[in-house]
Amino acid sequence: MNWRMLVALAGAAAGLMYLFDPDAGARRRAQMREPWTELTRRAGDALGVATETAPARVGETLEPALRLLSTLGGALFAVWGLRRLDELGELVQR
Repeated sequence: MNWRMLVALAGAAAGLMYLFDPDAGARRRAQMREPWTELTRRAGDALGVATETAPARVGETLEPALRLLSTLGGALFAVWGLRRLDELGELVQR
């Protein structure tokens, strides 16, 4: 076990001891619960907005990129096909 893992485990253990202390742990957890609940609510709201608007945004930004990629892919495929055609011609001539 390396020293980083040891430090990480010691930090995690200290955090658990802090939160589950028999005397003050319940109060600490209650104090943390309100900001955590607010944070998760705001994250859920943001995710909801993102999922509602993402398809339109992706369509606007992705369409030109997909067109470019398909054009380049088609050109590369055509060049590859022409090379294979030359190789086929050489084989037929032999």
